[in-house]
Amino acid sequence: MIRGTVAGMRAFRSVRTPAALLAALALGGCAAVSPGPPRSAATRPLPGYDRRVDALAAADSAALAGRRIVLDPGHGGIFRGALGVGGLTEAEVNLGVALFLRGLLEARGAEVRMTRTDDRDFLSPADSSLRSDLAERVRIANAFAPDLFVSIHHNADARGAHDVNETQTYYKLGDEGPSLEAAESVHRFLVRNLGIRAQRIVPGNYFVLRGSEAPALLTESSYITNPDVESRLALAAKQRLEAEALLLGIAHYFSRGAPRIARFVALGTPGSVSDTLFDEIAAPRLAARIEGAFDEARLELDGAAIPAERRGQELEWLPAPLAAGRHVAELQVRRAGAGTSRARRLAFTVRRAPARLAAASRGVAGPAGGLVAVRVAVFDRLGLALRDSLPLRLRALARGVAPADTAIVARDGAAWAYLRVTPLRKGAPRPVVRAALATPAGAPRPAAGGVTATLAVGSAAAPPPGVWTGFARAMPDGTPLAGVRGTEEPAPRVSWLNRDGFAVLRAGEGGGPGVQALAGYRPWDDDTLPPRLVAIADGALHGRRIVLDPDGGGDDAGGVGPSGTRGASLNLSAARILAGYLTAAGAEVRLTREGDFAISDVERVQISEAFGAERFLRIAHRAEPPIVGYYFSSAAGRRWADATARTLGALGLPAPAPAEDAQYPLQQTSCPALAISAARVDDPRSEVRLLQPGALRAEAYALFLALAREWAPAANWPLDSIRVRADGRPLPGAAVVLGRSLLLETGPDGWVRFAHTEPGPLRARVEDPRLPAAELLLDFPRGVVEAGPADR
Repeated sequence: MIRGTVAGMRAFRSVRTPAALLAALALGGCAAVSPGPPRSAATRPLPGYDRRVDALAAADSAALAGRRIVLDPGHGGIFRGALGVGGLTEAEVNLGVALFLRGLLEARGAEVRMTRTDDRDFLSPADSSLRSDLAERVRIANAFAPDLFVSIHHNADARGAHDVNETQTYYKLGDEGPSLEAAESVHRFLVRNLGIRAQRIVPGNYFVLRGSEAPALLTESSYITNPDVESRLALAAKQRLEAEALLLGIAHYFSRGAPRIARFVALGTPGSVSDTLFDEIAAPRLAARIEGAFDEARLELDGAAIPAERRGQELEWLPAPLAAGRHVAELQVRRAGAGTSRARRLAFTVRRAPARLAAASRGVAGPAGGLVAVRVAVFDRLGLALRDSLPLRLRALARGVAPADTAIVARDGAAWAYLRVTPLRKGAPRPVVRAALATPAGAPRPAAGGVTATLAVGSAAAPPPGVWTGFARAMPDGTPLAGVRGTEEPAPRVSWLNRDGFAVLRAGEGGGPGVQALAGYRPWDDDTLPPRLVAIADGALHGRRIVLDPDGGGDDAGGVGPSGTRGASLNLSAARILAGYLTAAGAEVRLTREGDFAISDVERVQISEAFGAERFLRIAHRAEPPIVGYYFSSAAGRRWADATARTLGALGLPAPAPAEDAQYPLQQTSCPALAISAARVDDPRSEVRLLQPGALRAEAYALFLALAREWAPAANWPLDSIRVRADGRPLPGAAVVLGRSLLLETGPDGWVRFAHTEPGPLRARVEDPRLPAAELLLDFPRGVVEAGPADR
């Protein structure tokens, strides 16, 4: 089982297991997918391993000859893996099976590489972590360039039960082609020849699977923590029996008749040879030749599918014009019902010279002059932005502009310059600047009419009223607000601010310049100029990718309260509230579901992996004891769970104790993952509390703070609170907007609790139809602030 520990093993005995022994059983594999409640003696599962039912002659030697196969006996050295009741360790059984299998494969012409051939680990004085051990196994495997990667393990029950037995085969998550097909073949022969009734095939995202460049599977053939199974696995004959079953499955996989991509190339002009670098063409032609029958082909170019033209065994694609730069194509073909080829990747680069410049200004200086930002965009001959770094020269064609001659550099398709325009005399011509490609020293000047652009930067007309231009300031330092997400060239999403922090503010409702909302920031103080903003939560969440997983959905109610409240509905509401907080703080957020529909745990993990999540948070209110759950081998998950429980308690909310949890998403996400069920929906008091005003927002805000602390662990964020009253009575359900960014809500007692997560004054605005609008300036934490008619 892929559950090695730092101290060596995870023992399931009647004695209390030392905490040091619980650290590492899962990064490599051995997932304890819950097999259900412990069985009684009357239903004790059969141990299996009685006899082989398939003849070894069924293993086609011709299909195995020349195949390159990596065998990975899980654990070893300090990582003992699962421990049987009688003391048999998983590490020794994994190795025994792998050694038998190596001999069987090599006797049939396969080339075999084992990640270990003795009882060892891959730790070093510089790194003694389980991850480093697994990373070395992946390195060894990929260096061999195998046709198949097989990791061999034996399982343990997560609850410590000894009456569980099951055959599980994991395939690389996201590879429903050769990895799944290999798992199907191997699994079938394991089930047939080991004779264990309970069995399943499961997508797996373990480190060794997702790190493998080849099709990959991981076997958990049986449960070593079952004494009946352990007694058999201790016998060399039974280890060989398992190896023979694996041999039959591997041979079957390679004999399935999957097509092979014999050639996959990029070509320039017709008749040219293949290449990876193309100058001044719209796009290369992609061509492939397939060996073997096939009825499906899929090519993705930069992640988007494009249709193919087929002529017999030949395939061809002519993409639409591509931007200059590097591109990646991936091809896979399939013979449905037989097999799928390995994916083949092809990278190539398109280069083009600059062909056109376009200049535009942000803000126009009127008769009084002023500061103007000039953007110079660089395009190729197809009109596509050139992302190359290019030196440009910006020169004034008349007096009145400073600097009169300046060098700028285009990156990501655009360059910016900032010019001071002097007051324009009556009747004088408008100041004009010209942008051109820079000429290296000593080189001849370009001919007239070359790649240039001109722009008038002054005007005799007064600028529109209420418009302000200049540099926005990042507080508390007062430096330009540069590098804000959404300002990236060549197609920025933020319209009023550029990547250097230059802003153009247009008239708001009051006639004066208005600062628009900016994800990741809030106003420092009033609408003074220049605009001053401060990063929410010290910028800890800027650009962080977070997946929120509302538990349940569809047929899975996620628990039901006495009055009929669905836990799934509460979970989705809390996730949406939390997503709003995180987005306002500059994070990128994805919900696994946006409605009340069923979605499998595998799909939830796939969403997380496709999104490239850095944290995965499952939000639940199950009809189970509350928990802040983390996977036992995840040190980062444990720290996050501890911080979450502390934050909930500090804000006066129910704080379940952190505990180990074996839910599939916690095992299989490549990022730290947490599952929180802060209150059980089926408890009458909890259900009432969860439906009260402000309850879900308070919970979501606590989760927000704990997430922010993941990237700001040393931050000092003092807690504060506001009480909202009307006519001397608490006002529940009133909206309290912090810093014009985060919307909180008062509870039944009129209180709202929060933290000062960034320096500087904080404005809290109370918005409720039962009250006149009220805004409070909280320039320092003060413990209690009361807002209401009596306070004004």
